[in-house]
Order: sequence, then structure tokens, then C-alpha cells
Amino acid sequence: MELARFERCGVLTVVPRSATGLALGDDPALLLRHRAQEFLPAPGTVDRLADAYAREGLDVEARTEVGITVSGAPALLAEVFGHPVRPVRNKYIRETVRHEFAAAGPLRSRLHTELVAEVRVPRAGFELGVDATPPLPRDARYLRLPEDAVRLAGAGRSHAAGVRGDGVRVVMVDTGLYDHPHHRAHGYRTTVVPALSALDPAVDERGHGTAMSALLLAVAPRADLTMVKMACESFSFPVAAFQRAVELAPDVISCSWGTLRAEPHLHLEVANAVRRGITVLFAAGNGSTDRRTAMFQSVATPDAITVGGVHVGPDGHRQAADLASSYRSDVFPGRRVPDLSGPCGTLPHGDYVVFPTQPGCMFDRRNSAYDGTAPTTGGWCPAEHRERRRMRPEWWRSRCSRASARAAR
Repeated sequence: MELARFERCGVLTVVPRSATGLALGDDPALLLRHRAQEFLPAPGTVDRLADAYAREGLDVEARTEVGITVSGAPALLAEVFGHPVRPVRNKYIRETVRHEFAAAGPLRSRLHTELVAEVRVPRAGFELGVDATPPLPRDARYLRLPEDAVRLAGAGRSHAAGVRGDGVRVVMVDTGLYDHPHHRAHGYRTTVVPALSALDPAVDERGHGTAMSALLLAVAPRADLTMVKMACESFSFPVAAFQRAVELAPDVISCSWGTLRAEPHLHLEVANAVRRGITVLFAAGNGSTDRRTAMFQSVATPDAITVGGVHVGPDGHRQAADLASSYRSDVFPGRRVPDLSGPCGTLPHGDYVVFPTQPGCMFDRRNSAYDGTAPTTGGWCPAEHRERRRMRPEWWRSRCSRASARAAR
């Protein structure tokens, strides 16, 4: 179904020509020598381009000062940009079906050619963390949300003082946000916005975004969180989603993902968001780097905050998590990753935090091979049923919907 949908609707990134003549192209390191505003187009350029594409029948899905995402039927994209754009399977990822887009030839805008620097086929993304792995040994200790996240982050004192994220607008760019009983029980304020009109905001097919949102909201439970859904199960659109996040003008944009192969334009979008006063965080994990030849690229744009992992043992001993990444940037000389770290599991398995997720989602199905739950009834990564047996029945009933309580029984 997903493949058929995107066979009928391709996606492209349009990069306007800058007023200074500078072009980032495939060299994000230029951001070390030039300010982000030097890559901005002349005032009114983005509006002119967006209006022109809309008049041709294309959908303008997202837009910022430095880029536009458009979608449309392959024949229409070919008419406007020279060649059709269709989905192809990523042959390097074997455990799940992942698709991305490819153009049949060079892309060039027929409309306002003088205003367009380049037209790009967007890269796909990949999630960092919440791996499908065997459970921890029985004598090990899982971290539970929200209490253990509050403890490890040292947020208890702030919470006691009334600092709980009130008035802070956070956008998380991820796979979606399922209406989980955990979120409802804690009264979290959340909304979901799709990055593309073809994405369903009501579901989180992969389950990663639901899990990551629970970790963020554990520490800032009163923040206003908007999830920009960037993916379905086999397609993802990180640039469009990040552009959509910038459009919402938040205080913070949180991203726990990277891209499949290099996506230079994303660095410009990030740098411009930071210029606008938005705090941007990107995860660095799962062995990813920004080495130019790497398949799995983490994002280490200057002035964005990169986040690594620390494992805290039952005795309180802290060590760098070998599941997270630490490297010297290949794209930005002198840049060291990460800037700070949060709780993370370790190799070989990585299970550490009990995350709520959408029952039957990709991560729930993967973990069912190890945690003893059925592929479509878990809703927690790892093993919901094992953790529930340790909780008092009245605790569980007070925090879950009737449906979840019936499932627990």
C-alpha cells in the first residue's frame, strides 16, 4: 500500500539561488566559513517559486527560507523538472523494506530557472535507538519512565521548584506519535503534524517516535510537544519533516535520527534554524558517523547539539555507551561528537529503557521474537508483560485506559 501510494506521488527538494551567489551544493563545510544567512535567497523568492509550483498542480508540502519540498505525480514532476521521480528499494538494508526516491535523469526547474540553484531527490532517514534486541538478563535493571529519566537527568529538583517545561514549545521530528495510554495517564500535551500530506498522523508504523517522545516528556512533562511525523514503515522524509518543524517556529527541535547517505541541504536547514534562535538537537548513535562514504550518517551541523549515550549501572557507575557514537567530524573539521549524552544501553543487545510504543508497530513486532509478547499486542519495548508483573495491579489500572487494563488481565 505504501509503495503504491508513493509510486503515484514523488517528492523533491528545491533549493533557491542565494542572493549572494553562494551555493552550499555538496560541501556543507562552507558553513564553517560563511554565515547561514549568506545562503538565503532574495526576499520573495521562496514565495514566487512556491506559487509557481502550486499553479502547475504540485503540492508544496513544506517551505523555509532556504528550501522547498514539493510532491506530485511522476508525469507532472517530469514536466516541471525534466524527469520522473519514482521509489526504489534500498538494497543495503535487509532486515526491513526501505524505499527511497530516484530520478530518471538530471533535474532542473523549468519554472523560474534563474531563481533555482538545484533540485534534489531527498534522502531517506533511519532511526537511532530503540533497537530490536534480546532482553536484559533477569538480574539487570530496566529504566522506567518517567521516574528513572528524571532521576538520571537530575530533573527532580527543577520539578520540585515548578520548572517542568511550561511554556516551552518543542517539536520532535520522528516517525509519529501513537495515542498511548502512558501518555494519556501522565496528561502530556501533544499534537501530530505530518511532514507530507501522504503520511497518516494517527499512526506510528515504526514506533520510534512514540518511544522518544516519552523520554523527552519524562523530563519536561509540561512542555507543548508537536510531533512532525516524517515516516511510514518503508518511506521517510527527513528534510521535508525538518522544514515543517521550522515552519512551526518552536523553541526546540529534537531529532533522534540520521540520514541514509549524505544529505548536504539538511545541514543548511539546520544552520538556518539555529540562526533563527531555535535550539536543535540531533542524536549520534548506533555506530553512525558523518564520514562521507558512510551509509548511515548522523548530523553534526555546527551549533546544533549532538547527543551521545551514557550507561548507568545498578551501582551508579557511568560509562560511555558503546552503542552510541563518538567521532571527529569528517564534514566539519574540528567538530567532535557528541556534545552531551543521555541514558543508553550497551552492546551486544542494547535494551535499557522500557519505552511505550504503538502495539504491532515495527519495533514491537521485532521485539516480540525475544520478549514473549505476541507480535501485535505488546505496545512496550522491551517486554511489556514482564514489567507489568512487577507493578502493583492498582498502579497499572490507575495509569491505563480500560482497553489496556483488559489486555493486561
